[in-house]
Amino acid sequence: MGLAPLTRPTGQTPQTDLNSYRLIPLSSCPILGSGAESGLPSGVVFSGRSFEAASDNALSCCGRYNLRNSLHQGVAAIGDDGHLIFAVNSWVSGQRCTVMGAFDPMGKPVAPTKPQQDLLGKYFQSPERPIVLDSKAKSDIGFKTNGLNPNVGVYVGNKTIIFDVKARSSDGKTEGSATITTDFNGKVQDQLYELSTKGNNSSLSGSYERKGTQTAESLKASWDKWSLEGKHSRDGTSRNRELNLSYRATDKITIKASWRPDVKPPSAPPRITDYSIFSATNPNPPPAPPNYSNYMITLEIKLP
Repeated sequence: MGLAPLTRPTGQTPQTDLNSYRLIPLSSCPILGSGAESGLPSGVVFSGRSFEAASDNALSCCGRYNLRNSLHQGVAAIGDDGHLIFAVNSWVSGQRCTVMGAFDPMGKPVAPTKPQQDLLGKYFQSPERPIVLDSKAKSDIGFKTNGLNPNVGVYVGNKTIIFDVKARSSDGKTEGSATITTDFNGKVQDQLYELSTKGNNSSLSGSYERKGTQTAESLKASWDKWSLEGKHSRDGTSRNRELNLSYRATDKITIKASWRPDVKPPSAPPRITDYSIFSATNPNPPPAPPNYSNYMITLEIKLP
């Protein structure tokens, strides 16, 4: 159910800054689940009403509850524009876990911004790696660990589940990530793996991606002013290979040599469907002709 924006005097515009958020008084009650009876785990439910939010009621806004040697705390706030942000902090066996999230005025879960996360984190001691409501696309929503290394995220869409992992070395020079998309039956649909490392004057990176029957691999190495990049993609029986060697003479001038052995011109020349001429009355230039060259040398000059 969506949360209706709070009423305001006529002519007053909604405020979206952090100062517009008002804390909601929260009450708490336990869930004493039993595996044999209800099958539900024990826990705590925090509840409150948005119209009770008031800036002079801050001391009673953070709910807390002790359950079986564990401490659970909750905080929620609503802004003048109807956006709701919340956080739950649990302390179990000396380990802290914090979950943060937000809802738009229509009740749709959305990812909280970094300033909103910082605002929620002021109300109780939280770990350096909170679990945050996040989204990778408009059609999915999930949670990710935020802060320290590694970062892990799980997202659920209309028909898919996305698993996302990112990690880096302690010195920050090597990074890797993996994204796997499955359907609700666990069948893998898409995969993406990336790995990169860098030194003082060199770098090396590679990636592998698979979407259905399409696959793509890339490898790039650079040293000083030189860089070498190889690409390979395949879709069924067709494939495309490309090799590029670049030399950066200056910050504004780059020379690149390319080899594309799988590029072939069509058996029949393409038909011309646009006979318009670029002019003041026709500002759209004609499309560039397709390039079917197997070997190319390109000079790139960046103008100031």
